[in-house]
Amino acid sequence: MADDPTTGEESSPSPFAELLDIRAGISQDGVGSAFMEIQDMHRQTAGFVQGGLIVALADFAFARAVHSVSQPGQPTVTIELKMNFISPAKDGKLTATARILSQGSRIVVGEMEVTGEEQVLIARGLGTFMLLQPPS
Repeated sequence: MADDPTTGEESSPSPFAELLDIRAGISQDGVGSAFMEIQDMHRQTAGFVQGGLIVALADFAFARAVHSVSQPGQPTVTIELKMNFISPAKDGKLTATARILSQGSRIVVGEMEVTGEEQVLIARGLGTFMLLQPPS
């Protein structure tokens, strides 16, 4: 995983990421990252970050990794994603980092890690993306 996943910060490139206030980090050489500051809207009733948000952050980082190795403008979609939650997140910044483990002509497999403040491991996952044919 990258040492500094917030290097090369960009604005959020999708309406969904903007809705959740997810920000893009690096996207190069099969590594991608994304981050967010935890807000009240991200918490479930017990005060912890809702698990689906952690998955969305990890998926966004994985998409960044995939886009770093795909053709410009090539559509990609998640076809499978598994996430293990390790520690609860409550406050501060969450950072997701993803890296590609294997890439074929249409299928990309990668791993994702979400950390909280002071690099506390929040979740770890494995996912699969499909590279689609660019529109004609």
